[in-house]
Amino acid sequence: MLIYCPKCKTGYEIEAEVVPEQGRNLRCAVCKKVFKCMPEDLIDGSKLRTAEFTEEEKLHLDEKGHLQDEINIEAAVSEASEASVDSQEENWEEDVSEAKKTLDDLASENQYVKDIFQRLSVETENLFQADKEEPQRKKLLFRIRKALGIVNIKHILYYVYALLIFLVLFLYYARYEVVRTFPKMASVYNMLNIEAVVAGEGLEFQNVVRHEFEDDYVPKIEIKGFIANKMNVNIEIPKIKIELLDKDGKVIQSEIFDSVIPLVTAKAKIPFSHIVSRPSPLSKYIYLTFINPPLNKN
Repeated sequence: MLIYCPKCKTGYEIEAEVVPEQGRNLRCAVCKKVFKCMPEDLIDGSKLRTAEFTEEEKLHLDEKGHLQDEINIEAAVSEASEASVDSQEENWEEDVSEAKKTLDDLASENQYVKDIFQRLSVETENLFQADKEEPQRKKLLFRIRKALGIVNIKHILYYVYALLIFLVLFLYYARYEVVRTFPKMASVYNMLNIEAVVAGEGLEFQNVVRHEFEDDYVPKIEIKGFIANKMNVNIEIPKIKIELLDKDGKVIQSEIFDSVIPLVTAKAKIPFSHIVSRPSPLSKYIYLTFINPPLNKN
């Protein structure tokens, strides 16, 4: 079968089987025109190899004897269409390539994510296994620490500071009990200028009497009695303070003196005596107390 180029009328022999029903694009070897060949365009090969131009086509021949104007326009449209098809095919191939690349990237990322989840699953399983094997005592200790909020160093420091503050307050407000339990702590409190010893603790006055008299026309009161030690240890006698009170219990006169005997042995008692010169005539009662010596200021 023969097919003729619509531009230069050059004929070509072609098998009918190679042209499908939807046609096929062909390119002329002489004028390079691309045209669409349909099955109905094929003619009997017994005709001339070169077709003749019609009278109208002869009016549009160029110097080389090729059709121009409308025919060239048709060729340009055909070539543009062919180029568009080729471009679309190329774009389609690029899109397919990019899609494959994207799918490959997604597959790679998916595999990476799967690996991450796999590692997390293994680590979680290991944690559960370690938790099962951990002793109950350790678990209980961890729960207590978590409940108290001491699972990190910052919270532990807060608790240490709070404990130190509590300890200082305890040592101050319970200083008397601390000194009773640890007598050597008295020197520490004394250095800090804090009174921590109860004056005359464990001592008491017994059989106290008063005797009023005059000596060279000077009125005097003699106060005497005993100081008893109720403890099982020897106790040094602190200073003694005498206060003279009126009938309403108001202090009207006071004096401080030292005991002649400075120490009382365990479970023993010693006598004491003191004379107050020129007592107030309004004095009615006598009040005796022990007082601490002045604190060390150094």
